[in-house]
Amino acid sequence: MRKRLLISFCCTAILAGCASTPHKGDQAAETHASAAQMYQPAKQAMERGDYTSAIRHYEELETRYPYGPYAEQAQLDTAYSYYKSGDSEAAAAAAERFIKLHPANPHVDYAWYLKGIAYYEGIQGAEWNPKPAEEAFSTLQTLATRWPHSPYAVDARLRMAKIIDILGKRNLDICKFYYVRHAYVAAANRCDNVVTRYQLSPSREQALYYLVRSYRHLNLQNQAETVSKVLAYNYPKSKYLGDLGIAN
Repeated sequence: MRKRLLISFCCTAILAGCASTPHKGDQAAETHASAAQMYQPAKQAMERGDYTSAIRHYEELETRYPYGPYAEQAQLDTAYSYYKSGDSEAAAAAAERFIKLHPANPHVDYAWYLKGIAYYEGIQGAEWNPKPAEEAFSTLQTLATRWPHSPYAVDARLRMAKIIDILGKRNLDICKFYYVRHAYVAAANRCDNVVTRYQLSPSREQALYYLVRSYRHLNLQNQAETVSKVLAYNYPKSKYLGDLGIAN
């Protein structure tokens, strides 16, 4: 429920106070009223879960009234509707469009969050294709860094930690794949990737172990000794220390 509230929080944020916003001239007021009238069926469709209809209504609204608060809200709601309908790629694209068009919008943090969780949905096959995970991490990191106090920042950080676990394990698996085939240079490169890029991953301990063994096979004793010390310092009770002949 908490995540749903987070996602839904901005669905009418841009429009807050719009009804009382003064307009200069009858034409402006009429345009605003017409946009508001078109927005209602779109919002109602979204709220009842008819995301296909909601997207159609939002896009029609933006086509007729491309400027103003209702157009901006329609862009955000379109991204959200795509996300809820299961079209993560379209959701990420729609959120990215909002970010580019309205970088100074006070709710642009929500667009970054929506873009990040849309990418996050594509992580299922990350063991073979890491791109969705890397894009999700980069997007959520931008949110958490630029808007550390955003209501979406906490969830963004939790998802980032999960992504680190996924990518760390993926790189460790590739390291082991190369290691058992005696491709020690490739194994060392992959394990070094875990150690340097995914330092908070649970896979780091084992990556250090395979990195030491790979260096030893390559007769790179100085590098092996350095990594051994890193392993012993960071994981003094590691089960791999004995196998490497390192005293606990």
